[in-house]
Amino acid sequence: PPGSLLALQESGAAVPVEERAARARRQATEALDDLRGLQLALLDGSANPAGLERLSRLGGDSQAGLEPALAALMAEVAVRARVELARRGRR
Repeated sequence: PPGSLLALQESGAAVPVEERAARARRQATEALDDLRGLQLALLDGSANPAGLERLSRLGGDSQAGLEPALAALMAEVAVRARVELARRGRR
Protein backbone atom coordinates (compact mmCIF):
# COMPACT_ATOMS: atom_id res chain seq x y z
CA PRO A 1 0.00 0.00 0.00
CA PRO A 2 1.16 3.54 -0.73
CA GLY A 3 0.81 4.56 2.92
CA SER A 4 3.29 1.89 3.98
CA LEU A 5 5.89 3.14 1.53
CA LEU A 6 5.44 6.71 2.71
CA ALA A 7 5.77 5.64 6.35
CA LEU A 8 8.96 3.75 5.55
CA GLN A 9 10.44 6.75 3.75
CA GLU A 10 9.55 9.11 6.57
CA SER A 11 10.97 6.84 9.25
CA GLY A 12 14.45 7.10 7.76
CA ALA A 13 14.64 3.31 7.57
CA ALA A 14 15.20 3.39 3.82
CA VAL A 15 18.78 2.69 2.82
CA PRO A 16 20.39 5.66 1.03
CA VAL A 17 21.16 5.20 -2.66
CA GLU A 18 24.90 5.62 -2.07
CA GLU A 19 24.90 2.85 0.53
CA ARG A 20 22.95 0.50 -1.76
CA ALA A 21 25.39 1.24 -4.58
CA ALA A 22 28.41 0.60 -2.36
CA ARG A 23 26.91 -2.67 -1.13
CA ALA A 24 26.16 -3.72 -4.72
CA ARG A 25 29.76 -2.96 -5.74
CA ARG A 26 31.10 -5.03 -2.83
CA GLN A 27 28.82 -7.94 -3.66
CA ALA A 28 29.73 -7.77 -7.35
CA THR A 29 33.45 -7.69 -6.55
CA GLU A 30 33.10 -10.67 -4.20
CA ALA A 31 31.08 -12.57 -6.82
CA LEU A 32 33.72 -11.90 -9.47
CA ASP A 33 36.43 -13.10 -7.10
CA ASP A 34 34.45 -16.28 -6.43
CA LEU A 35 33.90 -16.80 -10.16
CA ARG A 36 37.64 -16.37 -10.82
CA GLY A 37 38.43 -18.86 -8.08
CA LEU A 38 35.90 -21.31 -9.48
CA GLN A 39 37.35 -20.94 -12.97
CA LEU A 40 40.86 -21.64 -11.68
CA ALA A 41 39.64 -24.61 -9.62
CA LEU A 42 37.85 -26.10 -12.62
CA LEU A 43 40.93 -25.64 -14.81
CA ASP A 44 43.03 -27.32 -12.12
CA GLY A 45 40.56 -30.17 -11.84
CA SER A 46 39.91 -29.40 -8.19
CA ALA A 47 36.63 -28.56 -6.49
CA ASN A 48 35.82 -25.32 -4.71
CA PRO A 49 32.65 -26.05 -2.70
CA ALA A 50 32.99 -22.96 -0.50
CA GLY A 51 33.05 -20.69 -3.55
CA LEU A 52 30.07 -22.50 -5.03
CA GLU A 53 28.19 -22.09 -1.74
CA ARG A 54 28.84 -18.33 -1.77
CA LEU A 55 27.81 -18.04 -5.41
CA SER A 56 24.64 -20.04 -4.75
CA ARG A 57 23.51 -17.38 -2.29
CA LEU A 58 23.59 -14.59 -4.89
CA GLY A 59 20.28 -13.09 -5.83
CA GLY A 60 17.35 -13.00 -3.46
CA ASP A 61 16.38 -10.14 -1.19
CA SER A 62 19.88 -8.64 -0.94
CA GLN A 63 19.68 -7.65 -4.62
CA ALA A 64 16.59 -5.46 -4.20
CA GLY A 65 18.35 -2.18 -5.07
CA LEU A 66 20.25 -3.44 -8.11
CA GLU A 67 19.54 -2.68 -11.73
CA PRO A 68 17.24 -5.38 -13.09
CA ALA A 69 19.80 -6.69 -15.61
CA LEU A 70 22.49 -7.10 -12.94
CA ALA A 71 20.07 -8.70 -10.49
CA ALA A 72 18.98 -11.16 -13.19
CA LEU A 73 22.59 -12.01 -14.03
CA MET A 74 23.45 -12.61 -10.38
CA ALA A 75 20.37 -14.82 -10.01
CA GLU A 76 21.47 -16.87 -13.05
CA VAL A 77 24.94 -17.34 -11.54
CA ALA A 78 23.32 -18.47 -8.28
CA VAL A 79 21.19 -21.04 -10.10
CA ARG A 80 24.20 -22.39 -11.97
CA ALA A 81 26.16 -22.66 -8.70
CA ARG A 82 23.26 -24.59 -7.13
CA VAL A 83 23.26 -26.94 -10.12
CA GLU A 84 27.00 -27.55 -9.70
CA LEU A 85 26.52 -28.19 -5.98
CA ALA A 86 23.74 -30.65 -6.76
CA ARG A 87 25.96 -32.43 -9.28
CA ARG A 88 28.53 -32.82 -6.54
CA GLY A 89 25.88 -34.12 -4.10
CA ARG A 90 26.07 -31.08 -1.82
CA ARG A 91 22.43 -29.98 -2.06
